[in-house]
Amino acid sequence: MSRRRLKMRPIREILRYHFDLNLSNKHIGLGLKVSKGSVHNTLCRFKDSGLPWPLPETLSDRELKERLYKAPSKEENPKGLPSIGYIEEELSRPHMTLKLLYEEYRETTISPVSIASFYRYYNQHKTKSVSMKNIHKGGEKLYVDYSGDSIGYIDRSTGESIKTELFVCSWGASSYSYVEVAESQKADEFTMAHVRAFEYFKGVPAALVPDNLKSAVTKVDRYDPIINRIYGEMAEHYGTAVLPARVAKPKDKAVVESNVLHVQRYILARLRNSQFFSLGEVNAAVQILLEEYNSLPMKDYGNQSRRERYLQLDFPFVSNLPVNPFEITRMAVDVPVAPNYHIRFHDHHYSVPHIHARSKVTVYQKGGIIEIYNEDGHLCRHKLGSPNYGYTTDDLHMPESHKHVKGWSPSWLIFKAGEISSEVSTTVKMILESRRHPEQAYNAAMGLIRLSKAYGNDRLTAACCRALYFRSVSYQSVKSILEKGLDKQKWCTDSTFGRTEPVVHENIRGNDYYLEREEAR
Repeated sequence: MSRRRLKMRPIREILRYHFDLNLSNKHIGLGLKVSKGSVHNTLCRFKDSGLPWPLPETLSDRELKERLYKAPSKEENPKGLPSIGYIEEELSRPHMTLKLLYEEYRETTISPVSIASFYRYYNQHKTKSVSMKNIHKGGEKLYVDYSGDSIGYIDRSTGESIKTELFVCSWGASSYSYVEVAESQKADEFTMAHVRAFEYFKGVPAALVPDNLKSAVTKVDRYDPIINRIYGEMAEHYGTAVLPARVAKPKDKAVVESNVLHVQRYILARLRNSQFFSLGEVNAAVQILLEEYNSLPMKDYGNQSRRERYLQLDFPFVSNLPVNPFEITRMAVDVPVAPNYHIRFHDHHYSVPHIHARSKVTVYQKGGIIEIYNEDGHLCRHKLGSPNYGYTTDDLHMPESHKHVKGWSPSWLIFKAGEISSEVSTTVKMILESRRHPEQAYNAAMGLIRLSKAYGNDRLTAACCRALYFRSVSYQSVKSILEKGLDKQKWCTDSTFGRTEPVVHENIRGNDYYLEREEAR
């Protein structure tokens, strides 16, 4: 029998040709352009159904189909096949597949059906799932996500390979996208990436649909999520709403999920063999390919590009950008000024006039500018530094010739280290000389001296000797030596290093050979 079902109209014609016109199966097939087997199959099903001829006028196509093709219920088990209910229950378990269920069925059945028949049986009788097509309105939603893969760069000063994050956002209606590379997924960078995206789009959506990362959602809740403060302030500044996607529901942001994959294949694949030495270089290369990506014609949309669709579908309905872009504002009160006249603010050190060492100040961050005040008023300002524990020092804040500053000075630190041993004093001196301004190394030098309280003078001296010998002079290096107990281990010194007995072998020429060669010259 043919496995393909005929439509109801040809079936009614087959019955009419057979009963009213008395035609053979061959002629019926030729007349209706169906196989002789399909005609035979239909007549057999009609006979088994018990229906009369002519068919009742009230019999609908649906009722005729149900009588001719009786579908087994989930409780039935035709031909030894497992019930649909059992299959669906097993498939709901983790890591279970339909192929594995078929293999188990085949092992326990004497005459199993083929795997194709097994799949067909399940697909015909499984519970039908209903999904809703997500219709996107122009200018309504901008979907936001991070790519799991990104492009790194090499720090020229250290040779270290720096990992990055790839930020992607796409419009619902047009799929027009913005991409940039960031240092991390922290709230600051996540928020400011949106600001740059709005400038790229020259407009603001009615709503943002981010994932549930901490930079966007502080507390995840299906009905009342708590939005990150900075992210929420940005959304309020631009007059847009934040509608986080449901947890583990990627279909809520299917547009950007799809674009992340396309961006990975179009941009990351093309830059896979490129080498970069700064975040700016990476983003410059990404922006060039982003313009190409947004200009690519899409076959499913009449060869229109994402840019063309954006200008047609989304741009006419976006909100205008405000006069001033959003800037992140932070404040820290009673920030102590260290004896090296630097403050620490968000993992970076900034200088203040040295006369204010050991006092307290108030710090404001507005965008990329740091403003520092004390009770008398404004002290200074700096550009926002990277959160790498580095130093930003204004030469005007320094004392002349690095004079004694409220108890700390290079000479005082070297003197204090000399009270422990000459090796510790030499180590401190080298740490101070390693920085552009000695004041930047005050904390490290003081930290090294204070290691004597935890480990004792003898161990600190031995650790400094080891650090000096291996030219690894820093607070972290000496601290690591002490923590790992390397100062207690035996190691080569200049007097013992390389003192081994010479190897005698017929294939080794030895010193005499080279002396003879030199004399011959």
